Amino acid sequence: MGLLGDLGIDVRLLIAQIINFGLLLFLLSRFVYEPAMKRIEEDEAAEGKLKELEKQTTEFEERKKAENLKAKRRTREMLKEAEGIAEKIQAQARQEAETEKQAIIAQIQARLKEIENAD
Repeated sequence: MGLLGDLGIDVRLLIAQIINFGLLLFLLSRFVYEPAMKRIEEDEAAEGKLKELEKQTTEFEERKKAENLKAKRRTREMLKEAEGIAEKIQAQARQEAETEKQAIIAQIQARLKEIENAD
């Protein structure tokens, strides 16, 4: 101890500073370092979750667009099919109307012949 005293170092002050440093190190690690590290880890975890949610959102939007395109295509197909059916029904109705018209004309002509023959 005489050597440290010869160098101008107070041993009691050195021991007190070592204790103070140890206490400061303990307090900082306990109340600053651990909470800061915990917060950083939580932030990283939250960032990872956020990226995953963004990825899922992007995938969902892509699927939604694809489904919308499929639905639009199917709707167009259904409209074309419905138009085709409507045209067939109209054609059939015209044919039936023409047939009825011809039948009515035939009845009228037959009735006119009956009237002419009756005179």
